[in-house]
Amino acid sequence: MAGRPITIEDLLDIPVLNEPHLAPDGSRVVVTVTTVDREADAYRTHLWVVPADGGTPWQLTTARGRDTGPRWSPDGRRVAFLSDRDGERQVWVIGVDGGEAQRLTSGTLSPSELAWSPDGRWLAFVGKPDSGPRGESDVRVITRLRYKQDGEGLWDGRYKQVFVVPASGGPVRQVTWGDYDHGAPAWSPDGSCLAYVANPDPDADRTNVTDVWVIPLGGGTPRRITRSLGPVQAPVWSPDGARIAYVGHDNACWGATNWAVWVVPATGGEPRCLTREFDRSVGHHLLSDLRAHPPAGAVTWSPDGGRVYFMAGQGGNTQIASVSASGGPVRWETEGEHELIGFSMDRSARRVACVESDPLTPGEVVVGDLGDGPVALRRVSDFTGPLRRTLLLSPPVRFQFPSVDGWPIEGWVMRPVGAVEGHRSPAVLEIHGGPHAAYGNTFFHEFQLLAAHGFGVLYMNPRGSQGYGQAFTAATRHDWGGKDYEDLMRGVDYALAAFPWIDPERLGVAGGSYGGFMTNWIVGHTQRFRAAVTMRSISNAYSQWGTSDLAYMKGLWEYPGDPWEAPQFYLERSPITYVTRIRTPLLILHGEEDLRCPIEQAEQLFVALKKCGVPTLFVRFPGESHDLSRSGRPRHRVERLRHILGWLDAYLAQPPGSSPPPAIPQEAAEAPGP
Repeated sequence: MAGRPITIEDLLDIPVLNEPHLAPDGSRVVVTVTTVDREADAYRTHLWVVPADGGTPWQLTTARGRDTGPRWSPDGRRVAFLSDRDGERQVWVIGVDGGEAQRLTSGTLSPSELAWSPDGRWLAFVGKPDSGPRGESDVRVITRLRYKQDGEGLWDGRYKQVFVVPASGGPVRQVTWGDYDHGAPAWSPDGSCLAYVANPDPDADRTNVTDVWVIPLGGGTPRRITRSLGPVQAPVWSPDGARIAYVGHDNACWGATNWAVWVVPATGGEPRCLTREFDRSVGHHLLSDLRAHPPAGAVTWSPDGGRVYFMAGQGGNTQIASVSASGGPVRWETEGEHELIGFSMDRSARRVACVESDPLTPGEVVVGDLGDGPVALRRVSDFTGPLRRTLLLSPPVRFQFPSVDGWPIEGWVMRPVGAVEGHRSPAVLEIHGGPHAAYGNTFFHEFQLLAAHGFGVLYMNPRGSQGYGQAFTAATRHDWGGKDYEDLMRGVDYALAAFPWIDPERLGVAGGSYGGFMTNWIVGHTQRFRAAVTMRSISNAYSQWGTSDLAYMKGLWEYPGDPWEAPQFYLERSPITYVTRIRTPLLILHGEEDLRCPIEQAEQLFVALKKCGVPTLFVRFPGESHDLSRSGRPRHRVERLRHILGWLDAYLAQPPGSSPPPAIPQEAAEAPGP
């Protein structure tokens, strides 16, 4: 076959497309393209314009830095974006036909979430007003519960507010006030008001609840439009200004609740859920190692206000869907085995644009026109093609098996590149995080790398995964390490029977975040795996509860209360409780600035394994957050993969009995689950 196996270094050569935004007339798409600057060990992100007819794309911005968040002006002649080219991130505007970009903001506002006014005269954005000098002390005095966030660090004492700035340049004006965060600004059709999302309650840090508010552009008292039981996101006004659609949920299952599309009168009133009978979650839910938290795209009204368009999960795929503004059946607008990213529509709501990825394609711009049936998406860019066409990649094979209680579980297996018929290969079970995320039909460099290195890859969506309905997603409640563990083990059993090329004596297991929890749990409850890799993991549920930026919320749904209310549960569902049963060599990878699963989780596990004499290696990545594998410094991402391959090579590559790895105690028996 033509081509070569993918390498670790290829990760640095893949252009990553994100944030597509379709011009109002549907003629072209602006998209961010991120590449690696190897010399600086950094990323560069530029804006490109891609003609919707498949013509030659052109680069719109070239400055050294990261240009993100592009938004077309209503007349389609300018693009607003965010850039850190001068050091601090600021708001910029550039003519779509080129020329010099104009900076509109300065200082330490840290702007985000751009929105053009309907007449193109103003840009709204979210920023942080200067809180004044902190004084000489570097001591931090903490008063609020939510004082840190993974990827951002410790709270700087400034709340997010909505600002506006003239699109032609001029003074920045603050629109909202108050000691709480404001976000997601959206202009009314006449430009007189801004909707936004906030929770002014003094105890807002104890919950995830937010509401839609409206404030006049000229100032005045904000009006609360909703009285939600859960979080709301992405408000957007109907064309006539009479209603506001948004994405949210009622916290029926807290973080495991399906997101839905809601509509509320713009003057306030009782919100109506348009997708209540649609047993799928609105938004993007698939994981990969190329993008951290890719955008789902905006909820969009049809010009007559009769229909609302959005993105939703469908098993291992993401699709575009729509629903009548009065409610009713949801209609799928796209189909296919793919991940769609950043859904955008033109002003007539007839043409759509996305970035489309699949297991053999890192992501390209696609466009399509709505009609009587599913949209036929056509690829109009080829940024990844020059590299992609040189590679031998492993196409996943989908399978399905019944869970212990009858649910169908979806999974995939990738055979090693160049595998010889009749010869068995080692294989690695990869477990996703969340638990309320999912694997699916998207490009995963790590998986392709393992396949290129002689390892089969097995991955699946056990209970807890998004894309399969509310009951399925919520089924991990009070049962981490229970039936989710059984789903995974049944999946391994099924794969061994269905794919005889997998060597049952050379199985590995790996996972990150919740997948790291499950990796730790598995090696404490079975000896069927010869090697394991745990990443950004959870080992001690009790200590994670108070050191994480979000784990203190677990007692609201996932766990039966806070640690002092359910101490036995926290003990029983902590992998470190079973450390004396672990005999599997375990590689531990963790970012030192991870605030979601703090590094103390890895430290505890490593010390326990060393004391128990289990082969282990602890690799710490300075300055890295929970998203190390997706957005960490390029050299750290490369080094992470080298450690994974080295560990698996040492313990899985050779058949049993040949060149054995370091001695592993064999006295442990299989350990039962809870």
